[in-house]
Amino acid sequence: PLVRAGQAALLLDDFKAAYQHYARAWKLDEHYKLASDSVSECLQRIIRWDYPAAAKRWARFPLDRHRSRAKTRIWALSDVFFDQHGVPEWCKSLSSSFFRDDVLMLAGNLADSLPQLRFALTVLKSKFRRIFYVPGNHDLWVRRVTLQTIIKGEKVKDEQRDMVDSMSKFLEVLQVCDDLGVETAPAEVAAGVFVVPMFSWYSRDFVGREQRKEKASERDADTKVTIDPWIKWPFPCGSDDAWKFFMRMNEPALRATLAAKAAFEQFTDAKAVVLSMTHFLTRQELDMDWTVPGIWDYIGCDGLDEQIRAVGSHLHVYGRACIGPPARVLDGLTYVHNYVGSTEKHRPGMAPFCIFDGGKVAPEKQPTQDGGFNFKPLERPAEDGALQARRFGGG
Repeated sequence: PLVRAGQAALLLDDFKAAYQHYARAWKLDEHYKLASDSVSECLQRIIRWDYPAAAKRWARFPLDRHRSRAKTRIWALSDVFFDQHGVPEWCKSLSSSFFRDDVLMLAGNLADSLPQLRFALTVLKSKFRRIFYVPGNHDLWVRRVTLQTIIKGEKVKDEQRDMVDSMSKFLEVLQVCDDLGVETAPAEVAAGVFVVPMFSWYSRDFVGREQRKEKASERDADTKVTIDPWIKWPFPCGSDDAWKFFMRMNEPALRATLAAKAAFEQFTDAKAVVLSMTHFLTRQELDMDWTVPGIWDYIGCDGLDEQIRAVGSHLHVYGRACIGPPARVLDGLTYVHNYVGSTEKHRPGMAPFCIFDGGKVAPEKQPTQDGGFNFKPLERPAEDGALQARRFGGG
């Protein structure tokens, strides 16, 4: 019945529901070949952006093609953790007028649950003209209520009843973005200025053992930990296949951007500008919290840097680390990491970071809203201790 329901959903152009039905059928019987083949076909269509909702996302690519560069501002932000104490207040404190003509690049980790993620995007979308977003690992958690969460007093949205795995959650997250007008496909946001959101996942060989021994303690260098217990992929090797899946999913976006970039430069003397974005780190030299044992297995993917340089990126926005300065330059490319982080990481004056202003990439002076960014971190309530275990911007 579940496979037939999936086939019916496809006839109704409900790809998200079709995947959910096929994945549930496969979960109930791993030897059910028709269910397995149907899931595989869905995954291939996701890679190719070959389903109705995905095709619609590309329609906004040329929307601002004739917009002036001089009047375009683009900001970077990541790891908002909207379900953390003090974050909704911070989001609401952002000016609704100062950013209303601006673009925000949002590099993942908004919330653990779908309702909170929707709430976060709704608030931020009310501030900015356009938002480009890529999911982080927390955004793809599929949590459930357990005895442990009840004992700890954690408020957990039980999503395993509605979503069979993290790919199902991924499709749900993209649907929320579509509903709110938040963009997950590349676009030309001003004349010759391209924003390229790129999906990503971590690779366990991102940091070599020699670097681990150099940066972490000898005792911790070989430590293995489980940081994403609520992630479940439909791939044979789980997360070890997920990073390859998302890198392949980036290829149509890279090709489209390169073609549009070449077309722009063919008919003008100006050079195109490319601003790329991933949630996970793309280089081992970028800052990470080496005091968290085993974090190096869950933080980055080496092949991503090849992709962002192949597309000719001038500046790359990333998330995940929740540590280090907002910007640094490596081999001629500016890397920007402007995080909100969990409550204990909040800083006075915390604000979006401007990466494009008046036609210039990485402007020397940061614009500021009227009265400045005067956010003051809120103290965590004593009864909120269950969330204090969330380290590294949330794990």
